[in-house]
Amino acid sequence: MNVLKYIEALRNNLSALKKVLIVYLIVLVIYDIVIHIGAHGHFFVDNIPGFWTLFGGIGCFILIKVAKGIAHAFLSKDEDFYG
Repeated sequence: MNVLKYIEALRNNLSALKKVLIVYLIVLVIYDIVIHIGAHGHFFVDNIPGFWTLFGGIGCFILIKVAKGIAHAFLSKDEDFYG
């Protein structure tokens, strides 16, 4: 099992991978809305169909952007730092 072959295949087909993942996220939101029908929650946001799926996705996106920003601020060096 050569993991590098799989990684290379994914990198070569990046646009297809993005499309598949976007479709997967859309299916998750639709599934969350469908299973939500007839359910009642304890809190106000529990009654909004698809809220927790969208909240998790947006939260992950924001967390990634903040982490990249912090890493860039603390770990990046000037172009001539080592020279």
